[in-house]
Order: sequence, then C-alpha cells, then structure tokens
Amino acid sequence: MSPRVIVRSLVHRIAAHPDILPTYAANCTSCHWTAEPSKDGEAVDVKCLEHAGRSGHRQFMRTVTGRAFVVREGESDEPPTP
Repeated sequence: MSPRVIVRSLVHRIAAHPDILPTYAANCTSCHWTAEPSKDGEAVDVKCLEHAGRSGHRQFMRTVTGRAFVVREGESDEPPTP
C-alpha cells in the first residue's frame, strides 16, 4: 500500500511591521550624489529638489526599505519573533 499524502492550503498575506518605520533614500542618476537615508520621505524629496536646483539633474532613483512579515489565516496581526 502506498503512503497517503494530505495537502491543505492556507491563506497568507504580507503586512508591514508596525514597530519599524520604513527608510527612504535617493540617489541622482546623473552623478554620484545621494540623499542621506531618513524615516521622513518628504525630507528626502526636498533634498532631491535642492540637488536638482543646484545641478540641473532631474532624475533620481528612490528606494523605500521596510520590514514585513507573513500572516497566516487565523493568526493575529502581531509580528512574529525573529
């Protein structure tokens, strides 16, 4: 007799960690200028505008880094311990 396999499916979703704010950063695509990373996205945008005003460079690569975790169906939205 062959072994039986039971397959079940759980609904998962990803959630932003409530205790860790995202970090925003930017760098100019025309030169080596970078904005200092910050928890304040608007502050990084202002730095990009200032650089654009001084240099005439108008394109920036912006990144947002944050912490996320997976929540399984039926679990609380509390982040698991690492």
